[in-house]
Amino acid sequence: MKGGTIWTIAAKDLRESTATGQVLAPVAIVPFVFVVLYPVGLLLALRSMSPADAHDLVSKIPTSAFPGTGELTVQGQAAYISTVYLFAGFFLIIPTMVAVVLAANSFAGEKERHTLEGVLYTPVTDTALVVGKIVGAALPAVVISWVCFGVYTTLVNILGNPLVGHWYFPTLNWWVLMVLLVPAVSVFVTACVVWVSARVSSYQSANSIAGFAVLPLILLVVGQATGVMLLGPGFFAVLGLVLVVVDVVMMRWIITTFDRERVVASFL
Repeated sequence: MKGGTIWTIAAKDLRESTATGQVLAPVAIVPFVFVVLYPVGLLLALRSMSPADAHDLVSKIPTSAFPGTGELTVQGQAAYISTVYLFAGFFLIIPTMVAVVLAANSFAGEKERHTLEGVLYTPVTDTALVVGKIVGAALPAVVISWVCFGVYTTLVNILGNPLVGHWYFPTLNWWVLMVLLVPAVSVFVTACVVWVSARVSSYQSANSIAGFAVLPLILLVVGQATGVMLLGPGFFAVLGLVLVVVDVVMMRWIITTFDRERVVASFL
């Protein structure tokens, strides 16, 4: 019964979120820019880019980052390092952004729409309510990220393989990133934002405050995208496992500290 209640709450939140243009716009635009516009633009530019210009993109990258460096042209090196490492950080931004937008809409958005009071006065348990809210934001974040991964893989194989000279994508670090780290990050961000959303009175307030919770992830993404850090499967696996433990602890803590009376009082 509890599982059915969780899915009912999650489905309700998803229906209400997808009916709001304020939520749908960033969910559609940001993935398009990161998954299609940037990679396609760079890979097409590399085809006509001179070796000297392409060399500037990879000059600070250690040769150990490339497979069979001697067999790759400079354009091939730039295509490989960009698609395998530098763009990987974008796939942490996508679930983070989707989770923040949807989760901020969970409690705070319902307060604004005056639809949360009815849920709070039902016999739904605190566990089912909190977990349902988290599932309703985290699951779409994961699914959207996986769809984007499918689109990105197709584009890289069509446009990147001719530059590299062989089939190379997806690599192991991408499988670990998508299968382990993206779901762990989605739950972590969603749990943080749901906790904030239950304590503020408006969607905008929840969205603004939630930005601080994801700041460490943004710094990690910037480091990866700028080439300061080239993170491999080992790092992604360790980080993902740590976040899984943190996710479990956070969800238990949020459920334990959830106070319906405080949420109800915020309407007054």
